[in-house]
Amino acid sequence: MKKYYPIMAFVGIVLLAIFLRFWQLGNIPPSPDWDEAALGYNAYSILKTGRDEYGTFLPRVLRSYDDYKPPLYAYLTIPSVAAFGLNVWAVRLPSAVMGSIAVIGTYFLALYLFKKKRMALLSALLLAISPWHLQFSRIAFEANVGLTLNIVGCVAFFYGLTSLPWLSVSAFLFGLALYAYHSERVFVPLLVLTLAILWRRELFRDYRKVAIGVIIGLLTVAPLIPVATDKAMLTRLQGTSSLSDTTGLLMRTVKKLEEDKMHGDTIGALFDNRRLVYAATLMDGYISHYSFRWLFLTGDNDRHHAPDNGLLYLWELPFLLWGIFSIWKKGGKVSQLLFTWFLIAPIAASPTSETPHAIRTLVFLPTFQIFTATGLLAFVSRVREGISQNNALRKWFTIGIAGSVGMVIVFNTLFYFHMYYSHLNQEDSRFWQYGYAQAVKYAEAHKAKYKKIVVSIKLEQPHMFFLFYTKYDPATYLAQGGTASGGFREIRNHFDKYDFRAIGEWSKEIHDGSVLYIGTPKEIPSGAQHSIYYLNGEEAIRIAE
Repeated sequence: MKKYYPIMAFVGIVLLAIFLRFWQLGNIPPSPDWDEAALGYNAYSILKTGRDEYGTFLPRVLRSYDDYKPPLYAYLTIPSVAAFGLNVWAVRLPSAVMGSIAVIGTYFLALYLFKKKRMALLSALLLAISPWHLQFSRIAFEANVGLTLNIVGCVAFFYGLTSLPWLSVSAFLFGLALYAYHSERVFVPLLVLTLAILWRRELFRDYRKVAIGVIIGLLTVAPLIPVATDKAMLTRLQGTSSLSDTTGLLMRTVKKLEEDKMHGDTIGALFDNRRLVYAATLMDGYISHYSFRWLFLTGDNDRHHAPDNGLLYLWELPFLLWGIFSIWKKGGKVSQLLFTWFLIAPIAASPTSETPHAIRTLVFLPTFQIFTATGLLAFVSRVREGISQNNALRKWFTIGIAGSVGMVIVFNTLFYFHMYYSHLNQEDSRFWQYGYAQAVKYAEAHKAKYKKIVVSIKLEQPHMFFLFYTKYDPATYLAQGGTASGGFREIRNHFDKYDFRAIGEWSKEIHDGSVLYIGTPKEIPSGAQHSIYYLNGEEAIRIAE
């Protein structure tokens, strides 16, 4: 019977991962954010017309809000939208599936690296309950797909060291990851290079196998080459780069440099130059991703973590440090791979704004879980040693320590689940663009009474939410011109009776009863005929003639 325990444990962990990712998937978080709505509607549009919201046929990049999203998630969403319709659950389904696969992949990755089933099971369990991974496995964010492809690509690579087909699969998966998320285009080449260097002897025993893998990888990424050289992609880079605002960034340095030249301070002129400022900015962005506060206490954007929680459990910290030390001390190729993975993960996010950033560095996973699992197993081993001692005092002291640690683990884990599944909607609904579904429902119910419905662009990409919730026919939308623009360079969008623009001074708007206005409480005065509220009771949207 004991020989079946690992299999039973593995099945239990996978079922737990599936349950945590699928339960109330369409209702928690309480509303899709603008990226989820865009991915869903573009999948719907490609399904119906073969074109995205701008009319691009089978796009290799989604222009979307001028942030030029990689297209893979939208294509993965087409089957679920075709099967279940255009709704939140269908749009989030691919992410939940990929998140569950990542847990399975982590098991096989750890099993190959450590050759121990306990290590593999514990690593998979930690990813299954990880606050960081759960957060992005339950929403339609492209980075989650990229993470899964990284993990499964690594597993296929290791199997491919002795089997040609698996190495070809690995090359395809790594190539496919570049279509998943922007960070992957920096991280994956570095990861593949690391794998090739560390396992070069096993890899290059058969040059034919390597050549076929390289060809498959290059053929997979070839369609991306024109996209990477497209000038329009600079819009995305400029919009997210921490170095784009050179005036604000270099203002202080320019003043100091002028003073240095005035006083003939050669040493000062050497250090007060823009290159050092750029280097310091990049280094600050990189190091910020190892912040204790960010990882364990606060996280970053409110959409990236549960209320009052960080990205990792607080109880994981001592075991994480223990595991890092143990693996570092052991050395070898496994240690080199994990530490390289751990150190290259933030590189792509370092030059961007809003660092540290949980989505752009999701590629950290599952290194945190593997390190923590190593520390936990070392702790359990010490506990067993202490209990087996003849010294009664030491034995009961060990039991007391183990019991206390166990209670902390259970309490912290249950606290996270409680905050996520019970409190997230009420406390964070404002950060999830809550209220758009209700606004669309009201507008559609009263649309016949008005010649035009003006929706304020201060509601954040409202045109996409109205397309999404009305399930507006993509062919009709494209015939009307499709999306004009959005995001980093907003241009007025419209379709049907809806006109998406800023609401000006209220007294100067049309008030003859022919126009319905939907906007923020700051734009529409009190006394509006209808209001929509966040789940915490705060007013979110006002609707008035």
